[in-house]
Amino acid sequence: MKLLYSRKSIEDIENTTDYIENQLNNPAAAHKLKTTLLKKISHLKENPEIGMKLSDKIDIESDYRYIIINKQIVFYQIHSDYIEIIRILDGRTDYMTHLF
Repeated sequence: MKLLYSRKSIEDIENTTDYIENQLNNPAAAHKLKTTLLKKISHLKENPEIGMKLSDKIDIESDYRYIIINKQIVFYQIHSDYIEIIRILDGRTDYMTHLF
């Protein structure tokens, strides 16, 4: 199955790695996080249902699924011929306010 990244999910990766690189002054950690995220997200191509259903975690009607990678939560949807990465948000924040 093919992976498609939403504009917001790309911005999420860029903003997080930019913060780590420039605000925390740790370019190596920023690169490592980006590499880890992309590698682990790629596993969804073979196992799209590996993530939990968001509706099982909270009382909300949604077909979003999620996986946790380090401290990031990757939200995605499974479509008939592709997987859409919706958002990649820090699990230590109030991520639900940014999701919908």
